[in-house]
Amino acid sequence: MKSTRIAAAILGTTAVLVASPALAGNTVGNTINLGLVIEDECTIQTDDLDFGTTGIIDQNMDATGNIDIECTNRTPYSIALDAGTHAGVAGDVDTRRLKNAGTDFINYQLYSDTFSTVWGHTVGTDTVDSASATGSGETITVHARVPAKQNVAIGTYTDQVTATIWYADDAAP
Repeated sequence: MKSTRIAAAILGTTAVLVASPALAGNTVGNTINLGLVIEDECTIQTDDLDFGTTGIIDQNMDATGNIDIECTNRTPYSIALDAGTHAGVAGDVDTRRLKNAGTDFINYQLYSDTFSTVWGHTVGTDTVDSASATGSGETITVHARVPAKQNVAIGTYTDQVTATIWYADDAAP
């Protein structure tokens, strides 16, 4: 009798093993293709610049502000600053001026470093350029100066400069 019981136990196990591979034959598979295209892109944000308040401009008045950019990783870029709305000669960054509500002007200049390199709008000549963005936010400082020895009428003097960023290998102003 003992041998009969053993044979029954072996037959039961065999049946389970035979049934399991039969279930695997009822499945099919396929692949899922995934994709994502990353294009060159940059964003730009600017701070306002305020020279403060004075009477006679008997010494240089300096101010700084930031331009915050973020570009896709390894994207080349150039940042330009135009001549402003009150330039002495249209489009000439060497004649930037603040203007009051009347007809008076105060000369000023914008620099990409500490008051030696004028920041302009000719890509590759007087712009701030990078061959490869970091892929993270970057901050570039704008240095501004109102030169001394300008005695003008009282009032509030303003100007508006446009900051532009050109990016990608084939970008052109």
